Amino acid sequence: MTDIFAILDYVRRRCLAPPALAQAAGLTEDRLRELIAARCLPGPTYVLDPSLTVRSAIRSEALAQPEEWFGGAVVPWARRAAESDLPLPELADCFRQDFAADFRRALLASEGRRYGWTELFDAAGTIDEPAFAKALDEIWEENWLGGAYAVCLRRFDGRHLVTKLVERSRIRALTDEGTKPALTPAEAEQVTAAMARLDAVLAPFAPHERPHGTPGLWIDRIADRYGLPHPTAPARDPAPVDSAAAAA
Repeated sequence: MTDIFAILDYVRRRCLAPPALAQAAGLTEDRLRELIAARCLPGPTYVLDPSLTVRSAIRSEALAQPEEWFGGAVVPWARRAAESDLPLPELADCFRQDFAADFRRALLASEGRRYGWTELFDAAGTIDEPAFAKALDEIWEENWLGGAYAVCLRRFDGRHLVTKLVERSRIRALTDEGTKPALTPAEAEQVTAAMARLDAVLAPFAPHERPHGTPGLWIDRIADRYGLPHPTAPARDPAPVDSAAAAA
């Protein structure tokens, strides 16, 4: 079982509580809540439950209420929301359309035809529009507004999202899903480079999530199995989120 204090430390140092997010974006907290309710922004990335209780011989103390924390990937979108005067339904639609265009550009510029996004391309190598529309629904409605991409991406945009799946799929292909007994020097070089590109777009993940998520399975496990350099070995302890940098 993961040390609960390590999880608390990660969340409180890597993420932003609602007042800090609102301040970083130039919003009031009430406006932040309105944007979340209108599905312009995702809800909290992590929620710390009030059942977390500290007991001693003389006193017990629990959180007075749930603590909500937002991943740094939410900051740029909150800042954009603060700068807009569109009605909320129009803003929500605008955000989705802007992401769709960015995602499309990133796909076309990537190796997605070969790795990770193959189902979104037709035989001629152009975007399969029905498949793209279906994927966009899942990405935006379920995984972004549902909170998953604020857990795993340093920034939520087309490049970060496409890079994540392309490089993860490349590593899986080069290692036969991590089962290949050994890598040739050329394969080791390619996998090492792919892990570095993957690591560059991923958040570190909370300690209880990392072993079972993309960084644990396709960076940590692969580096250990094949004796490859770990892209984050010098700085495994995550730094606090920089709200100004996240918004840049």
